[in-house]
Amino acid sequence: MQPPSESVFCLLEREIAVFVRRAEAARIALLKDTPMDRSTYLLLQELSGRGPLGIKALAEALLLDISTASRQTATLEERGYVERVTDPRDARYKLLHITQRGLEQLGEMGRARAAFYAELLKEWPEEERQAFGELMAKFNRTTGKHIAEYRAAEACAGDRKAGEPGE
Repeated sequence: MQPPSESVFCLLEREIAVFVRRAEAARIALLKDTPMDRSTYLLLQELSGRGPLGIKALAEALLLDISTASRQTATLEERGYVERVTDPRDARYKLLHITQRGLEQLGEMGRARAAFYAELLKEWPEEERQAFGELMAKFNRTTGKHIAEYRAAEACAGDRKAGEPGE
């Protein structure tokens, strides 16, 4: 098997850049009247799918630093989308739990987003839509894994540097 040509990576680089730009422009233009922003949607998706989580686990799952996750979840609490519950394994800790209101808003937003993409891709054959979704999911998993590995290596390098004499 021969290695992929450089041209495929040039194509991917450009198309991903265009995709990110157009996805954001479409979100702003077509989803601006929906009840929540992307960060709220992703946080609620994670809590809905995985159940109550601590702030650290939530931040790690979404590749956020803890201060960003804390700030964003404080907004979710203010809106009544999440609540803090005692961790059943250790009463000293609190977990974030999606509320009924959060589930309802998440469902509404999910339906709006699905309708948007259904309209956008209505001329694509079903097989292409399915393949695109599967490849996007694979790309997102690969990207998440790569970022997590990079951050772990960076943390190890920082730990080694902190232990050097004269620091």
